Amino acid sequence: MRKFVAVLILLSFVCAAGIAQESAKPEKVIPAINEIELWQEVGQQPYEFTWTQREEDPHTLVDFEDLQGWNLELYDGAQGELRRSREQQLWGEYVAKIAYSGVREQSRVIARPPQPIPIPGVFDSVELWGYGNRWSWVPDPTTPPAEVALLVQDARDKEFRIQLTDIQWKQWWLIHRRIPREVLNQIVLPARLTGIEISKATNAQARSFFCDNLAFYKEELKPLTFQPQPKRNLRPYRGQIVGTNTGPGTLPFPTREETILPANFEKNFKVTAREVSPRHFEFRYEGRDTTVVYDYRPEKGTLAELTVRVGSAAAFKPLMGGGVRFVDTPANAVAEGELASANLLDGVVHASFRMGSRRVEYELQLWQKSLVLDVWCEGGEATELSFGEVSGVSHPRMVAVPYITYQETNPRVLISGDGASPVFSSVWFDWYRSSASEPYYSKTPKVTGDTAEINGGMRYLPKTDGSRNNLYERIFISNSPDYEETLPTIANPPSVQQAQGKQVVWTVKEPESFVKDHERCARIRSYGLDKVMQHSHEVTWRDEGDSNTMKLHAAPQKGGDAMLKWYIQAQNNMGWLQGVYTNYCDFATVNTNWTPDHVQRTPEGEWRRAWPRNYALKPAKAVEFDDYYAQRIEEKFGVKMSYTDVHTAVAPWNYCDFDARVPGAGTFAATFYAYGQLLRNDQHVYGPTQSEGSYQWLYAGLTSGSYGWVYTKVNLLTEPLDVSFMLRKIHPLECDYGLGDTGYYLGEIDKDWATSPKKREYLDLLLASAIAYGNMGWLATDFDPNGTFNVEAMARSYYMMQQLQQQYAFAEPKAIEYADRAGKFQTPSQALASGANREGRLHVVYENGTEVYVNRATAGVWSVRDASDTLHELPPSGWLAFNNQRHFLEVSATLAAHRFDYVQAPEFEFLDGRGQWTESGNLGASGSVALRHTAPGLLELIDIYGNERIDFRASIATSVVAYDAEGKNLGKVELTEPRPDWYEFKPVAGGRRYVCAAGQ
Repeated sequence: MRKFVAVLILLSFVCAAGIAQESAKPEKVIPAINEIELWQEVGQQPYEFTWTQREEDPHTLVDFEDLQGWNLELYDGAQGELRRSREQQLWGEYVAKIAYSGVREQSRVIARPPQPIPIPGVFDSVELWGYGNRWSWVPDPTTPPAEVALLVQDARDKEFRIQLTDIQWKQWWLIHRRIPREVLNQIVLPARLTGIEISKATNAQARSFFCDNLAFYKEELKPLTFQPQPKRNLRPYRGQIVGTNTGPGTLPFPTREETILPANFEKNFKVTAREVSPRHFEFRYEGRDTTVVYDYRPEKGTLAELTVRVGSAAAFKPLMGGGVRFVDTPANAVAEGELASANLLDGVVHASFRMGSRRVEYELQLWQKSLVLDVWCEGGEATELSFGEVSGVSHPRMVAVPYITYQETNPRVLISGDGASPVFSSVWFDWYRSSASEPYYSKTPKVTGDTAEINGGMRYLPKTDGSRNNLYERIFISNSPDYEETLPTIANPPSVQQAQGKQVVWTVKEPESFVKDHERCARIRSYGLDKVMQHSHEVTWRDEGDSNTMKLHAAPQKGGDAMLKWYIQAQNNMGWLQGVYTNYCDFATVNTNWTPDHVQRTPEGEWRRAWPRNYALKPAKAVEFDDYYAQRIEEKFGVKMSYTDVHTAVAPWNYCDFDARVPGAGTFAATFYAYGQLLRNDQHVYGPTQSEGSYQWLYAGLTSGSYGWVYTKVNLLTEPLDVSFMLRKIHPLECDYGLGDTGYYLGEIDKDWATSPKKREYLDLLLASAIAYGNMGWLATDFDPNGTFNVEAMARSYYMMQQLQQQYAFAEPKAIEYADRAGKFQTPSQALASGANREGRLHVVYENGTEVYVNRATAGVWSVRDASDTLHELPPSGWLAFNNQRHFLEVSATLAAHRFDYVQAPEFEFLDGRGQWTESGNLGASGSVALRHTAPGLLELIDIYGNERIDFRASIATSVVAYDAEGKNLGKVELTEPRPDWYEFKPVAGGRRYVCAAGQ
């Protein structure tokens, strides 16, 4: 799991790459130290190099084997030292070590050779192996991210600064920079290397940066070959790009030709299309629920020529200002032309427009309430398809749909009209068919008195050879009085690991030691937490800066393969599902598979950077490597699940490969299909396959599940509930867990959440929110790490989710409704229009009979009744769930102003009195206790925390034997009968599990 920092990495990368600069006079010049101390420890070459006998770059200009005559210049208060070193090793015997410190942002040091070093021939790229000193995701104010740059002097003695990177990694990484064309055009050859600069040295204490093998060269891009992959499961439109999906077989997604077409709840309806008059077409939906009419009058080829009317509301334009943009279209405009032809054939309007020498073609057809628009433009000159804005509506307000995101921006659904008769509008692109490079949307969408920007459009960026793909998009324009009918469908098959996925509560660990982590897990297991799925994170494969993907050998310093095998078997023997970490996005330069030909390219031809010390692996290679490694990892280590990281956390358009040598280059769909294929493959190979999440709306079902978060600025713990998209679209396909890592959203509310006096309230809020969104359990191990609440939180997060989640996992919702302040239930459409969803009182009825009430209000008690008409008082972040047919009841409520938690399920009963004596069902306790029927005539009670006595109901009980956390027999304990059919015992010191011989 990662708090994704790709944007930060990108920002650091796109800083000025080459700046002509005037030379300033250094405050001090220090000669390099070429001698080696006799006591200096000799480092080791990266062990992965030794596996493959990695050879030195033949273009190497400087190998740093001899620093005689080099100097270190100090500027603006900087201090430093340059020396030849053996502390770290790469090739040869020596590397350069630059120690630096400073007092301000302008502090910098420059390592200068004795004379400028001639750079032979023509070059467009530079590489330097750098040994970093910090991890970007680990807070360390003493080691800020200094910048590394090269200084190059051209034939006119003009010096250019080529920024390489800021330091955000440890150990060795190959820093590559493709010098931008506008910079190269300024450099008059021949050129010379004049220095290596470390800038922004604001660290007061000295830090070291090692470097080796500096090379300038011109990249030679030879043809590439890729394995053909199964075909996409839809009919390509005309000559639509299909990428590498040209091989035998067919992918299981999308599951239908209609792809993302929203649902239509009314089944008795008809759609018609007619030509009203020349150049005037009408599409009409008529049902018992409403009438929707789209009116199209083609003339100049803009999308403003389309209007829509819903019911008796006034007509409006859903795509005002929309249309195609070309390379020469003026800013803030779309291209206009003249109509070449327009006709209606079999319910489809075909319109063709001449726009100068270009031709734009539209096809429009009505499916249910959605107008489906296909846009086609050949020639590679189209740069955008703009969706414009919705115009001519009354009282527009926008809904940011939870779990639909572009990460930095969030497309919206529009509500217009009055609260009594709202109209909902959406514009979605078909991600299964798109040929675009990326979608876009404004970070600050505009809303006026009668307009709203609800989505942006699609961009076509040039590939590395300068050409663009032909424009092809399918757009769904949906308008309805029902909000849920404007939400896109996810046309993926459901998870193939449903049975296992819904039984387990998920957790993750980055173990420093496999042995110690197993001991930790055994302690957790002793509380009865036996249905747990855990993966060891990327440190499974790495000790520090070594690679953590595409490997068959475990981290050496953790015991290597033998220890990982032991660990996984020991974990699985407890009944847990233990897995390991994989991902096919991050490609480390020390990895045995390393070659630049496997790296994604940006439109400029640059290598795309990924997680620190990695480049982004080509999606076309990712699917090949997954096919190779997944089966071998599973066979070698016996893992029972996989955490396939990153793939669902990065937008496929942010990992779009523009390398013109790759089939499907410049299309994000190529990335989407590759990632979807490998995620599905991992499910078949490993079992449950979890991923990082944020783009569940694209990959649901192709994974078994993800963290239940979304990487946006929307905090799902405080944002008003809007569960429709999750419950109707994602939930039936996969299991998402919790709301992600415990601290992800809580940290935005309270940085001290783990130890805060409100920590119990925070846990309630997490659980209530996860239940509202239909998510599975996340094991909360992070609360109060050194305190007593740790066990309380961990147990509650397990017992209050493990049985409940099985009641609703993968089930379709039959009804979703929100209670207003008067207690009246409203549909999602009514609630969003009136604001009733902001009250936070949610009721969901699932098709299998499960009912869930959640009170997400910040204050006040909500009184609700279960199937037996028993009244339950739900406090803020309280809930009630039941399914009579399955003999299930769960409640987190108040009784006489005291909050308690109780579960009655076929597998166990659980009661948590939260410090006050409480009786419910067959249990009585002040703290928390679990009751299981382990065998005929045997009861098992687990004393979790806070109990001086435990009561339980049984027809007869004869004896109780205590066991400690490790299963050691502590002997019998005294058993009393305070009232008929109720028995009581006092927990003994060290006791954890109590086994009772009891009658039925």
